[in-house]
Amino acid sequence: ERWFVLTFVTSLVWIAGFAFLLVWWVEIIGDIVFQGSCSASVILGFTILAAGTSIPDAVSSVAVAKQGEGDMAVSSSIGSNIFDILVGLPIPWTIKIIVAMSGEGAPHIGIV
Repeated sequence: ERWFVLTFVTSLVWIAGFAFLLVWWVEIIGDIVFQGSCSASVILGFTILAAGTSIPDAVSSVAVAKQGEGDMAVSSSIGSNIFDILVGLPIPWTIKIIVAMSGEGAPHIGIV
């Protein structure tokens, strides 16, 4: 219990790191499959990662619902999506913006 905060922050760092790497790897695979089409690789990355994050949430919600905890299943499915949007997305984007602004020349923040 006394290491709760450190454990939680460490978990967030691991999740952010793996999310960044997964998006990067899927974009590379998309570039290979779609022969350099940048928009196709980004759409592929978002689609595969959305399925990859939704399936574990669905499985855990079904497991909890089978135990008779319907309220917990609903709150888990809603809460995980809110957490992903408010914490999971901003951390990798913030890292990318910081890296882009630390490069040579004027600060440049690009979408693609």
